[in-house]
Amino acid sequence: MDLTSTQLQTVHLGPLWVLSALTGTSRFGTDDLNAFWDALVEIALGLPEPGRGLLTSMTADRPRLLSDFAADERPVVSGLRHVVAVLDQFEPPTGQQVKTAMLRMGLAVGRARGPYGRKLTFEDHQRLLLVAQLLEVEAAPAAEAGLLA
Repeated sequence: MDLTSTQLQTVHLGPLWVLSALTGTSRFGTDDLNAFWDALVEIALGLPEPGRGLLTSMTADRPRLLSDFAADERPVVSGLRHVVAVLDQFEPPTGQQVKTAMLRMGLAVGRARGPYGRKLTFEDHQRLLLVAQLLEVEAAPAAEAGLLA
């Protein structure tokens, strides 16, 4: 599927809205960003195409992407709703795979932020349950990602 530049930017901002929902801010600290970029690369590389290319292309110009995110005025809920609308246009299972990957990125960052760098805090777990609902990630993929375990 060919995306317009606006649609591509919306999808690229999706993981940052997940990070924003998790951290409660749009101004990310160095540790959160480092955990985020590490998770993004690791999880994206495990996806089949075209999802892999869609997510790995986010890393081409990280400063510009963060600048675009700062300039975008959509709140987290609206932004994630727009991401879902774009991803739902892909042939199955690509859209669902990318949404689940975004949730998995949030889980990886949440674990890095949690006790011993391995567990989610109760608050982060609750935030990610909300993110799963906003991304319309079905129960089975959410459980596979480790959110419902």
